[in-house]
This record gives sequence, C-alpha cells and structure tokens, in this order.
Amino acid sequence: MKRLVIYFHYDAQGLLDGPCRFAISALRQDADVVLVTNGTLDAESCAWTEREKLRLIERENVGFDVGAYQQALLSLGRDTVCRYTELILMNYTLAGPVSPLATMWETMERREELDFWGLTRHYAMQSRRFGGAVPEHLQSHFLAIRGKMLASEDFWAYWQKMKLPHSYEESVISHETRFTRYFAQKGYKWDSYVQTEDLKGIFINPIMACPKELLAEQHCPFFKRRSFFTSYRDELRRTDGNAAAELYAYLRQAASYPVDDLVRSLLRTQPLSTLAQNLHWHYVVAEHCGGRDVSLQEAGLRLVRFAVGSEDPVTDWYLRKSVQDAEKMLGQALALFEENPLLGVLSPALPLWPEAQRAARKHWQEVGTRLAGQSSMPVNDDPPPAPLAGWALVRMAAFPQGVPTVEQKNDLWLLPLVAQQNRYYSATFEGANQAAARAGYSDVYVQASAEPAAVAKQLGRLIKHKLKG
Repeated sequence: MKRLVIYFHYDAQGLLDGPCRFAISALRQDADVVLVTNGTLDAESCAWTEREKLRLIERENVGFDVGAYQQALLSLGRDTVCRYTELILMNYTLAGPVSPLATMWETMERREELDFWGLTRHYAMQSRRFGGAVPEHLQSHFLAIRGKMLASEDFWAYWQKMKLPHSYEESVISHETRFTRYFAQKGYKWDSYVQTEDLKGIFINPIMACPKELLAEQHCPFFKRRSFFTSYRDELRRTDGNAAAELYAYLRQAASYPVDDLVRSLLRTQPLSTLAQNLHWHYVVAEHCGGRDVSLQEAGLRLVRFAVGSEDPVTDWYLRKSVQDAEKMLGQALALFEENPLLGVLSPALPLWPEAQRAARKHWQEVGTRLAGQSSMPVNDDPPPAPLAGWALVRMAAFPQGVPTVEQKNDLWLLPLVAQQNRYYSATFEGANQAAARAGYSDVYVQASAEPAAVAKQLGRLIKHKLKG
C-alpha cells in the first residue's frame, strides 16, 4: 500500500524535537511524509529536514491542526494526494512508535471494507465546553483515509469549506468530534485500530486513562505526550492518578522507546510542578537503612546545606525535625540518582504540618513568576519540588555553570528552575513513616470533600487563614 503522511507540528520556539524526529523517521519507512508546521523552524531543525530530504510546509500559526491539514492538502492538490492508496493525517501530540508499525499497517490492510480508520477512539459524552452532546468518534491525532473516500468529492469539499477555528474548543467541535459522524452518515465505513470496547463503560478516553494497557495489551504503537503534563487535578477526577507514572515505568523497563528524550523535551516546555505531579517525582525511601557506600564526588553529586526557619514556632520545630530525620536517609537518597539519570535536585519533603505547606505555596505564588523569568522556564501556581527543608543533593551535570549560591529563601526556588533549564528534574523524598502519615492526611480531605458541612467548615478555615496572611 502506498501511503502519504501529513504530519502536523507546532513548537513555540520552532524546534523539531527528538521525539518528533523519531516518529517521522519511523513513519518514513512505510510512507512518504510531508511535515507542516505552524510557524517557522529554527535553523538546526530546518537543516535536519533538508538532510532527510523531507518536504516542509511552514505556515502562519493560525487554525491549529485543522488549518495545517487544510493548507497541506490544498497545496499538494487532489491529483497528487490521490496517487496514494492511503492518506494519514497525524499530529505531533502522539509520541512513539513504541512497537513496530508493521503490525498496525498489516492489520488494517486486511480491513479492506474500511473507507477510513483511526488509531483510537473517544467515547460519547456530554460536554458544555465542546458544544453539548459529543458523539463517539475517532481521535484526530491519527486518521487514515483511503479508497473511494480519498478520491471522493465529499472528502475534498469537507476541507475546502472548512472554516479555520480560533480556539482549541472550536478546533475540536469543527473537526475532531465532527469528522467521524459526518462521513459515517454519508455511508463511509470506519473503525479504530485499537479496540477498546471492553473499556467503553469505564473510560471515555482510554488512551489518556490507561495508556500502558493500550501499549502492552492492544499493541498500540503511540501514546499521548499530554499523559505526562495533563492537569493532575483533572486526572484525579477521572482516574487514580497513576496513568502517567505507570506509562513511564513501562516505557523504561519493557520498551525500547527513548522516553527520557521525551521527558527532556517536556522539561523545556512544561511547568516542572505539573510534570512532577503526573510522574510522581516524590520518592519514599526506607528509614534507618544503610545506603550505597560511595562518595558524593565519585557520584558526581554535591550536598548543599542552608538555614531553615519560620516565624511560626510550630513550623520551625517541624522543619528542624524534618532536617534531622532526612539526614538519616542520605545514603538511600544517594541511590536515587543512579536509578534516575535525569534527576538533578533531590531534597527532603516538607513536613506535613499544614502551616509549612501553606507558607511554601504562598511564597511561591509571590515570587515564582519573577524567578521563572530569570531561567526562562514555564511555571504555574503550583510550586515545583524545591529544597525548602534544610538541604539538597544536586547532580553537578545539571549545573554546568555552577550551583547557584543559596543566600536567601528566594534562592531555594532557583535550584529546580536552573536544573530544569538544563533538562534535569527535581524531586523530593520522605521516609515510610511520613508517607503513611501523608496517606492519612489525604484521606481526611477526601472524606471531608464528600461531606458538604465539612467542606463549608474547611472553606471557612481557609478564608480565616487567608485573612490572617
């Protein structure tokens, strides 16, 4: 089968990153690829496309993926596109392939009755954000069109008449949630490669809810980049919050996909706090156990100490206790650097005393945006993992210009931001006893959230503390 892939790409800095190049190179083994980017590629990325003899279309960043596909199709022309037996519309939000694409191609080639197909499907739902009733549909990150549909007036009129969306929501409404039903109603037959009927009553979006299972059990060759940086609050409304961490562990242990290249790329574009939440960059280590007998210098690490304290005497007491407890786990913390090559900064977790937690969040929200500007890293309201409890182990490779001097409280936040700028992440750790307490701490709030009176009481407390602050 002769295939053409139109691969949509966007990067605010014009970089065609390693994961995109990995995907394109794999696709080119079985297809011709046209790269269409919303924007202008940087010089090095342009040079890569030239070396690879890849056709490149650069366009204004308007219309999202819909505009990119429309321009690419109309620029190539109907005659050129119809020389192929199958057209693939794919975008960079998919990462992979994790497994050989041949299995997918061969499976779908046997489905000769299909006029179009997709990688995965999204099940029906009600969504005010996306226009009300959203039908079951193939997800637009990977659509394949073939045969009579590819040559039909229906297909080409669809794109010629398409109005460019002005928002992500408009893009989803005008194309992603419309495409499948529009062509099905015209009599064209469709299906998805990944079969998730058994999950239909459980998840509306299986590729996000249980990506590891789709890769391991359904031989899905791709996963969503967004698995690693989706809103964790949203994830906890839909899942148990483990999907991204389980996916990452599977990719490192059971697949040959270079997942750490993807993590490095995401460290460039995503808030560290969001990645840390999804990938669980918080470790639990055994207490009072011997660690590895290796010097810090030999391991390429440095121990950074600084004074901690608080005007609140209870917070101050718990901070000092946290430092003392963490000192006993230094050896185990050291071993985490060997296990996690992208770990740049590791520090003890803050004690669970609520005032310590609140003070850290308040301070970050006061200074975070300004500090992020010094490192050019994206941030949000959630504080990144930072050494707020007395000391940190740092990997010297994460600080090629030297470890920033820690002289005041603001400087503590610079350590994770500078490490992130150099494509390393930061994490915190705690002992098993505090981890057990954390579980109980969470249970209290889960229980409270189910009781309206308790919610009102908790809100009252928060308002009281806010007024005091």
